[in-house]
Amino acid sequence: MTSAKTDVESSDDPQWEIKPMPDPPPVTLRGLLKWCGPAVILGTLSVGGFEAYHAGYVSAQLLTGIFWLYIVSCFTQIFLNNEIARYGIATGETVMQGFHKLKPRKFWTWFTAIFVFIQQAWPAWIGGAAAGAAALLGFGTWEQWAVVALALVFLLFAASPIVYKTIEYLMYGAFIIANVGITIFTILMAPPEAFVKVATDWVSFGLIPAGITIAAIGPFLNQPAGGFWNFWHTYWVREKGMGMSAYMGRVTGLAWKPEDIRRSGYIFDTNDPKELKKFSQWMKINGITMVLFFIILGGIWFTYVVSVAGYTAASIYGLEVPSGWRIAVVIAEIFGKVWGPIAFSLFGIVIIASLFDSQFTVYDGIARQWADTLYLEAPEKTGKRPYRFWYFLMLAIIVIWGICAIPLGTPYAIWLAVNWLGNLAHGFLCFIITFMNYKLLPKPIRPRWYHIAVNFGWGVVCVTYFIIWTLFQPPWG
Repeated sequence: MTSAKTDVESSDDPQWEIKPMPDPPPVTLRGLLKWCGPAVILGTLSVGGFEAYHAGYVSAQLLTGIFWLYIVSCFTQIFLNNEIARYGIATGETVMQGFHKLKPRKFWTWFTAIFVFIQQAWPAWIGGAAAGAAALLGFGTWEQWAVVALALVFLLFAASPIVYKTIEYLMYGAFIIANVGITIFTILMAPPEAFVKVATDWVSFGLIPAGITIAAIGPFLNQPAGGFWNFWHTYWVREKGMGMSAYMGRVTGLAWKPEDIRRSGYIFDTNDPKELKKFSQWMKINGITMVLFFIILGGIWFTYVVSVAGYTAASIYGLEVPSGWRIAVVIAEIFGKVWGPIAFSLFGIVIIASLFDSQFTVYDGIARQWADTLYLEAPEKTGKRPYRFWYFLMLAIIVIWGICAIPLGTPYAIWLAVNWLGNLAHGFLCFIITFMNYKLLPKPIRPRWYHIAVNFGWGVVCVTYFIIWTLFQPPWG
């Protein structure tokens, strides 16, 4: 077996078997559309809690001058996800498998798995969708809707031939419904001058609007995805088969034969110019699709349109817009008054879809992180069963926990606490993933200095703001 070795002493398993880098697709419209799945999933995650819970509310308070911070955060997340994809395309491994190679032994995998559960294993997004469904449809409580929806997460994945493909198809549908729906409804609702005013405020770089609170600013720092939402891109790169990930297995549903998922990946010959060229083209495919579907359409465009809707509801229709999921009901009522009950219901469906899809990917991501941790750190015990077993075991535990956690708080309260911890999580991941790539990957494919500078710089910003938020306006205060 031919193997490659990194020059880092902190790796406990520095060798990868060398295999050829699979041929990348051409950088054409067809090639981009064929391989855009991981970026679309991230883009659909972007169409989630921040937009339905927070962006419209902040805009309704006429604080749209703070959205320049959203643009800055979008820019930095390109660099973080570039590093997440770099490791997967180069080795076929997930970031958790990379953490497994770093010292102190077992610390980074277990720490990350525990951290993601504490920060993300709450029914904030599906709870919001359920609350919206109960209010808009007029029957059932939001708790009842949430229980049904959470159970559906497990059942749908269990019935899938390939779990990733089900997620991808769901996200394609939600991405189109949410983006097209909110765009059409906001155009019908808002006059042209509202679009111009909000757009002008969005580019007021450096402005901190009077009256805005620390808690209101905090969620802007880890958008459009943030922290572990960015992290889960590692799984979709692998399951899509990008680069060296084509040699790795996928998670199948319970009715299908499990595929073998290796504990270690492969590496290509980084001294071969032709192989490096193929790697660079895979990275280019990832980068272009990320900018288009994750940053522009899923992030900036959708959030901008929601902010126009919130601004219009308050400044033109004179409504007092509440925080959290109730803002969706208020805006839906505007459409109902102007365009009738059908418009009321259709807008409600758009907002519910934008929250409902998020919980699918959140629980999938947490289950994969824990399956990775168990599979990597306890091979003598977990190796007797396929990786899929541990994935579905963890998914079941997370769903049951989510159902039990529903009565603990309103969806918006949970979501705000998640974002408070999200600043710490995002900073941590900026540091450790960039460090991992620099230390583990061969020199020709390591991150460049500006990738390191942006990720470490934004990581410092997020951790610093987490401390400020904790000291001066904690979520429990």
